[in-house]
Amino acid sequence: MGSRRAGREAAMRILYSMEFSAQSADLAAADYWLEHKVSDQLKDFTMTMVNGVNDARAELDAIISAASDNWPVARMADIDKNILRIATWELKEHSEIPTAVVIDEAVEMAKQYAAPDSSSFINGILGRIQKDVRNGREGN
Repeated sequence: MGSRRAGREAAMRILYSMEFSAQSADLAAADYWLEHKVSDQLKDFTMTMVNGVNDARAELDAIISAASDNWPVARMADIDKNILRIATWELKEHSEIPTAVVIDEAVEMAKQYAAPDSSSFINGILGRIQKDVRNGREGN
């Protein structure tokens, strides 16, 4: 598994943990790192993502809700919404990452960690989001 994929998965797990524990990002991450030994570089990558998503949560949730056709974020499964938050944050903040890569990584995480129909749900929502967020900045 590539380091970016491992970082995305770690970020998803930390954000998911934060949903239940009401811990700060740093405390949830500290718990995660106790169980998962990774390089400092991977920790930095993961925490940039976790903090970016956490800081922009309200904005990301508004974007996701607007793209999800009457399915509010509050009703989404916690894994689904955190995968969507990570991917939406990447689409907004990291235009150097191709749209197809961001969406494919999110779909693959959903296939591995979420309900069986979540991958198509996430793919559809991200397809709508990328049109607005990327606004024709690349050829996807």
